[in-house]
Amino acid sequence: MSGNYSDSTFSNPITKVGRVVYNVALDLSHARFRSTRSNAQFPAVDNVVLGAVTADHLTIQPHEICLEQDQEIFRSGLSRSINDTEIMLLSSLNGLKTNRKNYTLPGAPGGAAEEIHDKATRRRKVRERLRFGGVAATRSIYNPNSRIANDAIFVSQYGGLCTILNTGDDPIKAGNWVVWDLPRHPSEGTKMCGLRDKQMVITRPYSMRDMTGKTKIQHSLERDPEMIAIYAELAAAPVSHENVAACIHKAVELDIEERTRIIGRALQNAKTGETFDIQLGRYCA
Repeated sequence: MSGNYSDSTFSNPITKVGRVVYNVALDLSHARFRSTRSNAQFPAVDNVVLGAVTADHLTIQPHEICLEQDQEIFRSGLSRSINDTEIMLLSSLNGLKTNRKNYTLPGAPGGAAEEIHDKATRRRKVRERLRFGGVAATRSIYNPNSRIANDAIFVSQYGGLCTILNTGDDPIKAGNWVVWDLPRHPSEGTKMCGLRDKQMVITRPYSMRDMTGKTKIQHSLERDPEMIAIYAELAAAPVSHENVAACIHKAVELDIEERTRIIGRALQNAKTGETFDIQLGRYCA
């Protein structure tokens, strides 16, 4: 298949000691759903690559970060295999959709739900419906003409040392905790090795861990659009204990949510598109 890349693209980790791997499966039902058009009930997620979603986009390659899909969209058709795996994953963001209710707030009793227009809030609500699914250790080729469950089985690594790409816009430094994320703009996570228009799961440094007080707030205001939106809301609201407490609560919740997306600790520096070794583990979750 076109767009494949080989393990020679990546450096070899120092050691494979301590690897934790699972047999998992390419999510055939969600892969097929990715190829359909978005609609009022299932709108496209902000900033993901739309257009034609091909089998190459949906094929899972070694070293790619995988995500477990939003199972509330529909019940997956692949529920059992001879390997008894129920962890079903995809590694690309192309064509990612969400349920319309993730883009709305509950309305008044008997009233219509209120649409969420703030993209930072929408991204956060979509992230809550996704889960980290490890780093692919073997390939799983998506074939839309095959519905044989065991053809979709592959191995995903959840612990130990492995090599991944820095797919986000922010440089990662040795010692940073690394989080998975959704893109902040449509081209983020694309133009990596292999298929150039495949949008990979985004990696970012969780750099706020070592910051406190004024430095942490300043960093948030300069770099984090979701925290910027919270502070803008605070600045626009009338000064009251209730409004200040509500915004502080949102900021704390956002920080906690980010910690739950930590996937490990970087052992090397890496700019966008560069590989780095990472010690996988949910240390701060």
